[in-house]
Amino acid sequence: MTINQTALLDDLKRLLAQKIGLRLPAATRERFVGMLYEHSARRSCATLEEYRSFLSSKQAPEEWEEFARAFSSSETFFFRDHGQFDLLRLSLLPELIARHRDDKTLRLWSAGCASGEEAYSLAMLVDMLLPDRQDWNIQILGTDIDSRAISKAQSGRYGRWSFRMVPEAIKHRYFHLEDSEWVIDERIRRMLRFRVSNLVGDSFPDFGSDLHDMDLILCRNVFIYFDTAAVSSVAAKLATTLSEGGYLLTAHTELIGHPVPGLESRLFTEGMVYQRRAFPPASVPLPEPPVVTHAAVWIAPPLPRPVDAIPQTRAEEAHNQPRIDPHPAFALCASAREHADRGEYERAEQLCRKALMADPLLATPYFLLAQLAQLRGDAEQAKECLNKAIYIDHRYVAAYLELAALHERASDMPRARALRHAALAILRGMSNDEPIEQYERTAGELMQWLAQWEVLANNHDNENHERSLRPGR
Repeated sequence: MTINQTALLDDLKRLLAQKIGLRLPAATRERFVGMLYEHSARRSCATLEEYRSFLSSKQAPEEWEEFARAFSSSETFFFRDHGQFDLLRLSLLPELIARHRDDKTLRLWSAGCASGEEAYSLAMLVDMLLPDRQDWNIQILGTDIDSRAISKAQSGRYGRWSFRMVPEAIKHRYFHLEDSEWVIDERIRRMLRFRVSNLVGDSFPDFGSDLHDMDLILCRNVFIYFDTAAVSSVAAKLATTLSEGGYLLTAHTELIGHPVPGLESRLFTEGMVYQRRAFPPASVPLPEPPVVTHAAVWIAPPLPRPVDAIPQTRAEEAHNQPRIDPHPAFALCASAREHADRGEYERAEQLCRKALMADPLLATPYFLLAQLAQLRGDAEQAKECLNKAIYIDHRYVAAYLELAALHERASDMPRARALRHAALAILRGMSNDEPIEQYERTAGELMQWLAQWEVLANNHDNENHERSLRPGR
């Protein structure tokens, strides 16, 4: 590539960040170049310079939408991240409902809602907490840059894969089966409105529309795709779109290192929440998140199939053994996930089994099999698959965390805590910028969240212990 071509490519990447905030990792460079040439030909542009001019025009929104779709993930499902939804159900929404008992209004926004599962999950929580709401004015808005995703959200029709973390009772309460798809109850659908919106390019708050004075904004797994300037710009706009005392909930660690004027952080056991100041800040600042150093390595207790029973050399040797070309196994795993995303679960499981035949020492198929088992409601099978993934790869952080969540749902908190401690110990030995693909996070980001969780869990234990020592107990 010539110097001029490199400069043009850099300019196009800057334009991408300017228009939709998208940050392109170095690994996507070839894919980005290929897409540029493909789209310029489709638009009958003779050169990339001509296509660059077209992208700068007002006729290009569909192009930006396609770039956003190509370089970000639309992966979502109902009640994704049960910890955060527990926080909404048990703390944030009850507080907001109590705050608005007199005026009986509630304004909620799912920003970057993809195909609508998050926004509908929010509506279902409101219905559970406020079943008699005839005299309430409740507005729930879902927006996304992807018009295809918004169309699906408006249809309210979903395959089984969207319900992989949903109890059957909830599914049957709010959906009915129609032509092999689950359709949202009309009573819930009427609570929501969906529309296309570009968080970077659109102006808000907008007092000429409904985008203002929000009590709660969910903007999760969105900032991870933005460059630094877009993160700061969008976060600032979201902050001013909140009502006083309103909450912004992001995915774990997304805004760590990005101070947002007007917002104060609040730590809960389930994670970090940001609240718009309703009064002058207190003179005593909130404590900073704990600083974790690589020297503070905690040795994890043994797991159901003890990790420390496997000599490290054996694990290393297993991964270094010469095998027949491993790429077919990786390709089978990728294909399995694609089939699962389309709702073809039996085929996805078959492909996972084939991947294990091609490479019996690959942990990824077991991780996907665990997700498929959870979809069937088979928690024990899911646990078995996750334990196998850990047995093969004792550094598989996602398997530890998913297994911890399963034990937590079974009220086995000691085991859940031990598994999260093990995950934290592994993360502390990794480079901060090493990606954890299953969570679209870096090791450093997950480490910060788990360290905060550990401190809060210890504080909770200490409070319980102190209460148990009080007279009369």
